[in-house]
Amino acid sequence: MESPTGPFAPGDTVTARGEQWKVSSADRFAGCAVITLDGTGASNAGVRSTLIAPFDTIAKVVSGKPLRRSRSSTLRIARAAIASARPACGIWTAAAAKVDLLAYQLEPALAVLAGATRVLLADAVGLGKTIQAGLILTELLARGLVDRALILTPAGLRDTWAAELRNRFDLRPIVFDQASVATALHGLPAGVNPWASHAIVIASIDLVKRPEVLATVEGAPFDLVIADEAHHLTPGSDRGAAVERLASRAPWVVLASATPHSGDDAAFNYLTRIGGSGDRITVFRRTRHEVGAGMGRRVHLLAVTPSGAESRMLRAAEAYARAIWNGVGQRDRGARLLAILLARRAASSATALERTLTRRLHLLSGRDDPAAEQASLPWEDAEEGDGDVPAELLGAAGFDDRASEQCVLEELVAAATAARHHASKIRLIARLIRRVREPAVIFTEYRDTLDALVEALGGGHRIRTLHGGLSAGLRHLALSAFTHGDADLLIATDTAGEGLNLHHRCRLVIDVELPWNPRRLEQRVGRVDRLGQTRRVHAIRLLHRGTVEETVLARLERRRIRAAAALDGEPDAWFGEEDVAAAALGAAGWPSRAPARLASAVVVAAAAEVERVARQRAGGSMRAARRAVLSLPRHPARAAARMLLLYHLRSVGPLGRTADESLRALLVELSHRPTTRRDWQARIADLDRDPRVRAVLAHEGLRHAAEIDSQLAALREAVRQRVQVIRDRLHRTLPRELQPSMFDRRVERGAILHQQAIARLDAALRRRIDAVTPAAPPTVPRPVLTAAWPLEV
Repeated sequence: MESPTGPFAPGDTVTARGEQWKVSSADRFAGCAVITLDGTGASNAGVRSTLIAPFDTIAKVVSGKPLRRSRSSTLRIARAAIASARPACGIWTAAAAKVDLLAYQLEPALAVLAGATRVLLADAVGLGKTIQAGLILTELLARGLVDRALILTPAGLRDTWAAELRNRFDLRPIVFDQASVATALHGLPAGVNPWASHAIVIASIDLVKRPEVLATVEGAPFDLVIADEAHHLTPGSDRGAAVERLASRAPWVVLASATPHSGDDAAFNYLTRIGGSGDRITVFRRTRHEVGAGMGRRVHLLAVTPSGAESRMLRAAEAYARAIWNGVGQRDRGARLLAILLARRAASSATALERTLTRRLHLLSGRDDPAAEQASLPWEDAEEGDGDVPAELLGAAGFDDRASEQCVLEELVAAATAARHHASKIRLIARLIRRVREPAVIFTEYRDTLDALVEALGGGHRIRTLHGGLSAGLRHLALSAFTHGDADLLIATDTAGEGLNLHHRCRLVIDVELPWNPRRLEQRVGRVDRLGQTRRVHAIRLLHRGTVEETVLARLERRRIRAAAALDGEPDAWFGEEDVAAAALGAAGWPSRAPARLASAVVVAAAAEVERVARQRAGGSMRAARRAVLSLPRHPARAAARMLLLYHLRSVGPLGRTADESLRALLVELSHRPTTRRDWQARIADLDRDPRVRAVLAHEGLRHAAEIDSQLAALREAVRQRVQVIRDRLHRTLPRELQPSMFDRRVERGAILHQQAIARLDAALRRRIDAVTPAAPPTVPRPVLTAAWPLEV
């Protein structure tokens, strides 16, 4: 008697809940099986459903005799079947995804299927790194190689990732923040980890890095970890440490950043080592020129003559920053960071400098911090970088003589206050906006400057703002208003502007200041210079004439533009922020480092794979037959004594998941030619059962199984080696000996919980090894007749 949980295999036709389905995968557990089904009936075509047997009644449909169809219909069904083939190392999910078929976007997924376990997606901004990461995820999911995936992003990009995966790939991720985690805990039995209760979890890096959250996330067995905007994962940072801990336990790791190299070799080397377990990272770094994307870009450097009050403020601020850099800064890196901060804020706006220096005066004099903020509530995922400076940095001494420094600061605050009402950059921006009469995005590094812009421009323009202090809901409202035409200006800080897709609404970006990290400029213009932009993009970058912005930063920007033209893309491994600061504030000139480009991996097979997937997508509009079809000759007596039989071969992996689907055609010479249609139909049925045909198919199946085994060897070995290293590392974290307390069992209970968590992780890792371990002897695919037709004379 057939078991209520099976046996079901991928490709089987079944009925469930009154409809007909095809089995996509069958995962068996003790006493039950999780069956994933794809609808094939008139009412459920294109629907995917997951049922649990025996709680749902699932019955296998026994194929009947081949259906008679016209020759044109049979050939059309045969073409659809051929197009639906799924090669072992080919792309399976792109045909159904709502993405353009671009060869370079398929390359990372193909590399993973060929054995890459760690990937850095470092393409230029706007070239679809989210799509590439989504393809890696869906390909591993389709093969049963990944059960759970964790996607870590800046807080403002969580909903963007969720929408992309839902709309493009028909995935259903869960977005976790502190509040939703608490809600999930409330609805789960005690001891169940909410992070392990969903197949795809999206969370902010700043949530996961919290020690109390990270401890729980580490207990969930994630097979794939994706970290977006990975350039934030820097040495010594909580973000980098958290992602390293999680990535080092996952069989696959994907990092994404358009600006992975800030000029700091040590930071880049740290990034490329994240999650390493003896395996090399595969880097994909393509430029817009290389992939033929975009309508072109023009960069305009506009030198602004500061007002008299601004000139006095800027000269005094530069002198103060240089004094710190060349004095205390020579022995204290914190003082150097302070000098950089003050010089950058002065270049941004008088408002930003005034607020910062006023607060610094309070801190140096021992008074209460005027910007002391209420501690973040536990459900807030605040983003850092554009708000107030940490008191530890801003309150540090810049001079050895504190009284002298306070006098300098008081004079600077007075100069900044006077300059606030004569903001030359803001006046120029107002004139530009009136002149161009089209939507624009204005970027600044600081929230204080954003406030000044809103105050100056708010009277005559519809404005929305984005900064790190906004909740996800308010960010969504601001973006929606701008993209739907309810606002003409979007003023954003760098922290809040990452990952935005604004190219359908806008082509103009205005930079209030030149960041000292040149990578930020590319991040900014990349919000509008993306795939799908149909107009030439303009980037207007403002700088104060006669200041370090003109003498140092503008020169650097021109050199960067020339280097990008010479290298056909943005230079990597060039100048970092401290290199720029040394040239701007110190006596050092530019370092002798030459601009260079990161080497990119290349997957040659991607071009052919795009063509195959395009045929698959085109064939997807043709409904595949649920049973074999055959066509009979129009003139039986005149037909050739030859038949073409098309067979479907499906190879199933060790965990019951499809490993490969292909079609094989057999040309059969008949010993005699049937003379009637009935004879032809009987002869086709006899051929399908003919021992010689079956022997050829058996031989073909063995050969095909050996081919698949060879194709998957690199993937199998790479996963086995990485997982074994991870398992060994996990076992070394188990406590060896405990000294139990007579009255307090917390240490003992903690050790038991840790052992249980390690056991769950180890079981998930063993399952990954099982998923790639070939059966011995290899499973031979069972041939199923798809179509048959005689050849015409």
